[in-house]
Amino acid sequence: MNAPSMFSASYHEARMRLLDAVHMLTARHSVLIDSRAIAVKGPSGETLALDWIMIGAREPRRAVVLSSGTHGAEGPVGSAVQLAVAQSVLPTLALPKDAAIILQHGNNPYGYAWSRRVNENNVDLNRNFGESFDPQKCNPGYEALLEAINPPDLDETRELARKAHMDQFVAEHGARAFQAALSEGQYKYPQGVQFGGQAQQASVRHLMALTREHLSATRQLAWLDYHTGLGVAGECELITGFTPDSRPYALANRLWPGQVKSATSGESLSAPLTGVMDLGLARALPPECDFAFAFPEFGTYPVEHVLQTLRLDNWLAHHGDRASPLGQQLVARMRETFSPGNPDWQTKVLGTGMGYARQAIDSLLQ
Repeated sequence: MNAPSMFSASYHEARMRLLDAVHMLTARHSVLIDSRAIAVKGPSGETLALDWIMIGAREPRRAVVLSSGTHGAEGPVGSAVQLAVAQSVLPTLALPKDAAIILQHGNNPYGYAWSRRVNENNVDLNRNFGESFDPQKCNPGYEALLEAINPPDLDETRELARKAHMDQFVAEHGARAFQAALSEGQYKYPQGVQFGGQAQQASVRHLMALTREHLSATRQLAWLDYHTGLGVAGECELITGFTPDSRPYALANRLWPGQVKSATSGESLSAPLTGVMDLGLARALPPECDFAFAFPEFGTYPVEHVLQTLRLDNWLAHHGDRASPLGQQLVARMRETFSPGNPDWQTKVLGTGMGYARQAIDSLLQ
């Protein structure tokens, strides 16, 4: 397989390639496609939708879900894995009659299409799966760093002062506290980074509904939701929001032996987060379903570069001009930061991502 060829240039291209590949499978497998469009459109006026592509049993007792694009601009890696599975695994796979493989494409189609991690309302969907929303919830460290994290301008002198403020916070409280302040999820500042929303977003409601409707009979479920931007370039950590004493944590580490780390307990590179997807999806599944979930998180660029990219993207969305030369430069930076164009990086992460998918699929077939 030519790994770089699995990566598409845009959300629309990725979606069309995957749907075309799936249509080629209908002679061998039962295929159901349930697409849920959101209200906004893509850069060229194209439809933006969550595509639930189910191959195999219509009411599966056991299933594997591979999903992409929860953090929009991070979508190309998950989409590449999905396309590779559709083209190189499923054409020769013998699925048991009670089993299904689901390719869930574009959980946040707006962010994917417009090269943002957040959705059309500036909401980070992986902070939006909670049952209730407190509009005052915000890490004290985030509030202390509010303007430094969310610059209203890019004036060079003021930017130097903001960087000094962040550096001072790290010196006084530590890098881990800074990471928590920035990434935990906040519900108070709608124009700030890591905004978790003040109501459940359309894409989250769609994904929860798709899960309830199509997996109501499922008793064994493995789910991988692909992400990028945290860690050493090309390396991967499997992350979960479940605690080490939970059954989903144990099941995930049985499926991907010893590799799944809990963000909640501090094992992971990730800080503890609020409103995360795996804990939310667990509420949509039958209580008796054995649920193993992991976020494969692939490193891209150093953390300082990723943070600066997020700051610049947020400034552009609320204070800049996307159509300007600077705006286009920052959009390109977002794409490169979360989906590097380096063929060696693409080959490595696709191989790793496919490996995790094959482990789940092979377990399903036992």
